[in-house]
Amino acid sequence: MCRERAQNGPVARQPLDWLEALFADIGFRAIPGVLWSVNSRELPITVSVKVGEDAVGHLVLDGSDLVDSVCSFAAELQHVLDPVLEAGVPPCPSHPRVLVAGRSLDLIEWQCPEGDFGCALGEYQEALWPPGPDERDAAPMLAKRLSRRGLRWSTLEVTRSDNAWATKITVQPGTDERAVRGAAAPLLAEVHQTMPAYTVREDHAGGPGSAPYRSLSLQGSPQLGALLSGTLRRAAVEDRCDFLVEATPGHCIPVRLGAEHTACAVGECVILDASGEPFANDGDKVECGGGGAPSSRVEGALTYFYAWELRVLQKTGLE
Repeated sequence: MCRERAQNGPVARQPLDWLEALFADIGFRAIPGVLWSVNSRELPITVSVKVGEDAVGHLVLDGSDLVDSVCSFAAELQHVLDPVLEAGVPPCPSHPRVLVAGRSLDLIEWQCPEGDFGCALGEYQEALWPPGPDERDAAPMLAKRLSRRGLRWSTLEVTRSDNAWATKITVQPGTDERAVRGAAAPLLAEVHQTMPAYTVREDHAGGPGSAPYRSLSLQGSPQLGALLSGTLRRAAVEDRCDFLVEATPGHCIPVRLGAEHTACAVGECVILDASGEPFANDGDKVECGGGGAPSSRVEGALTYFYAWELRVLQKTGLE
């Protein structure tokens, strides 16, 4: 079956742009997932590849012609992954064949060896739209379509009943609902606007076995569930974050706070709340709700903890 080639995606030019596009296509049908990191932004680049938690190996992207080099790298990556995944990726949707990356002027395209399916590198999911009746990845496909078009969504659900796909999407304030419905077509889309995110400062009494605390939290936004505990420390300019949490003696983790606040550069106070009142001081015992956010694919790059909530634990008099 022939499918139209997607034309609206951005053209990758830098080495990491090409790698991001390649691994997005390679990993879409891969079970378990394919993880990767690099040692540099510039050629030669050593790419470390894992499948799930298992290391697969190290591949090198290098050469005088970047486009040709990426094509060769794609073939080598497929060769390495095939016996591990026990399946070729990305698969052609029309034949039991694996797509092959080839050059087309200054672009890279996937082509089926049978000759009737093709798409630009990085546009594999776009080319598979709309989802077929047996598609298991309709939700991530739709999420990708919305994100590629700059449409800010908060939650989405995709269901199939009565031989038709439907979706419920909540979008962030100011998002064009008509554009969202257009991106979701031909799926029947039910679109709702979320309330704008806002910051709340609260005092909590605590309870048996737990200390009282005050919290500064971001409400109305997706929230990650990891917890970071330790001692709050002031960040230096080169840390490029709002504050540090000393999780263990001498080991500090950089934190970026999503709730509205102001970071103080001098004095005892480190964080002011949304109204400008002191909230957290250097040396406070704190807890942060959120999750890790790698700043880059490059190995050794700083990894931040993105916190939607900052808690300052109060002394109880028993300490």
